[in-house]
Amino acid sequence: MTLLRFGAAALTALLVVASGASAQQSAPAGSAVLAELTPSEVAAIDKIASTVIERKATPSVAIGIAKNGRLVFAKAYGYRNLDDKVPADADTMYGIGSNTKQFTAAAIMMLRDEGKLDLDAPVGRYLPGIPHGNEVLIRNLLTHTGGYAEFTEIDDIDRLGARPATNDEILETVVGRPLGFKPGTKWQYSNTAFVMLARIIEKLSGMSYSEFLRTRIFDPLGMTRTRYEDQQLVESNRATGYTRFAMGEQEHEAHLDYTWFSGAGAIESTVADLEKWNNAIDRGTLLTPASREMMHTTFKLADGTDTNYGFGLFMRSLPGGKHVVLHGGDTTGFGTQDARFVEDGIDVIVLTNQEPASYNAVMNALYRVVVTPPSPTPPPANAPPAPSASPAPIAYSKPELDALARRWLDDAVAGTVDLAKLRPSARAILRQARYQAALRDLARFGPRTYRLVNVDRRAPTSSYQYLLQTPKRTLLYLFSVDDDGSIAGAEVFDPNPLAPDPAPAAAK
Repeated sequence: MTLLRFGAAALTALLVVASGASAQQSAPAGSAVLAELTPSEVAAIDKIASTVIERKATPSVAIGIAKNGRLVFAKAYGYRNLDDKVPADADTMYGIGSNTKQFTAAAIMMLRDEGKLDLDAPVGRYLPGIPHGNEVLIRNLLTHTGGYAEFTEIDDIDRLGARPATNDEILETVVGRPLGFKPGTKWQYSNTAFVMLARIIEKLSGMSYSEFLRTRIFDPLGMTRTRYEDQQLVESNRATGYTRFAMGEQEHEAHLDYTWFSGAGAIESTVADLEKWNNAIDRGTLLTPASREMMHTTFKLADGTDTNYGFGLFMRSLPGGKHVVLHGGDTTGFGTQDARFVEDGIDVIVLTNQEPASYNAVMNALYRVVVTPPSPTPPPANAPPAPSASPAPIAYSKPELDALARRWLDDAVAGTVDLAKLRPSARAILRQARYQAALRDLARFGPRTYRLVNVDRRAPTSSYQYLLQTPKRTLLYLFSVDDDGSIAGAEVFDPNPLAPDPAPAAAK
């Protein structure tokens, strides 16, 4: 369990963990490799999967590749359960995390197509009495521009999340707090917004969110291996979720009831079913052409800034006039990516049972395999953005902030971290010997240089993303501080397990 399990997702940073299973050890049941891929392409894909598993990036990875809407490759590697060494196969179900958001957005657009909802209406029209309901529009919820506080970052989420909750109960934890900004003026990733959208779906349809998904989307599309997660149901071919702290050993992710993920992240699926979804949302008749166009149009802030986000979907421009439509998903124990490279007609689906997960590194490598050079390589969709020119959002100057972040990790590696300075929830984790040992073990990578690459402000917490350059690997360091000076959390992981190790220094 990571100290910044949700903070990592908020900063769009990723990781993974693995068993020693190699890609060559098995040809999983249910795998499909069709004629459209050459033997050399298949071998290259096998090598990518083998590498991320051997580098302890994930216990298993399922890969799906489609060309022009037809799945031409579906195969899983490694173990879906490390305890019993159960191999994954192409039919294994994985939690898809925030990929759920595109389903939620599509459900909202279906209601719009039926005349039940106005995107530019205030939220309060559909959820009477909700705080800030006259300020925030439905369109703001769909595009992460509403400003509601983030429920996944409340300090007692692990305690509350151990029991089931309704959408109303989830929203009650944060919606009464002040908005973080004037709606439409800033983009800030919001799980709260998509739980609110799920509640609106329930209000307007007269069904539970899960029932709407099943009867209106999953069943009609033939998505027989997709469901809203129900932990009471027994599923014989479902991946077990794992986590890894500070490059330490992988372990079972702590339990968090899936009702807390709701419209933000509660779906689990397979590579084949996700391709059915891609066809339905991009090329099918689930939505009217106008609604499909709106989902795939990026939202612009009040000052004209392009957010590169539509409704539940990221849109990224690529060199050569191309673009990719995609969404990643990080949830407890799982990390996934569903990417559609539009002009190439290529869909790439990556499912892992580890969180955080380096699924973008895998996605980019797969794209390079199946798109013939000299087509340009896409940048990592969730790579850290360029650092802001503005100063740190709380009272630290940048030199003070850098010194604090460096000192905290140096002390943790030396085994002298001051637990009293930690937020209570972070302190409870770091009291455990195995987490302290994982931090000390970072010494094996050698001396570290720090470079700040991103700042994320969610009052009362500021999170900072650093690249750590070491002689052995380039790592990502997430460091989070509350306004009262408490350390809210920290995590270190490898953002690209496919990168080669640096050459050893020449002997003198």
